[in-house]
Amino acid sequence: MRDPNFITSDDILGKDVVDTQGDVLGVIQKLHIDKRNKQILGITVDQGFMRPDLFIGLEHIAQFGVDTVFLNTYPKNKMKGMDVINSQGKKIGVVISLDFAGKNRLRAINVKKGVLKEPETIPIAKIKSIGHNIILKD
Repeated sequence: MRDPNFITSDDILGKDVVDTQGDVLGVIQKLHIDKRNKQILGITVDQGFMRPDLFIGLEHIAQFGVDTVFLNTYPKNKMKGMDVINSQGKKIGVVISLDFAGKNRLRAINVKKGVLKEPETIPIAKIKSIGHNIILKD
């Protein structure tokens, strides 16, 4: 009889990975194991044709479901290239880079507003939501 508290690599490999926005990022391709400590460090997600593989550390996994692995975070690399929309619904620019305080805490986004304009830094406190676009507060 199999212990329900344990899973094997067969239970993980090939499963969909879903972020906090409900978007499927891809399927699990590899497990990363620390040889010295004998612990799983994370997973590699195959994001599909012509897209780079994505490493996700174990600390960013919320739950191993039956068919899906759920994350407790939103991958940073998905934000680059997103449209930034002001509170009136007007597109003001595109995210070109991210500023972090420490390793994983987003502090601000850098937004390109036009060809001849300098990028603007928008602090995280001014962001209302992050989904398919980034919506700013009033």
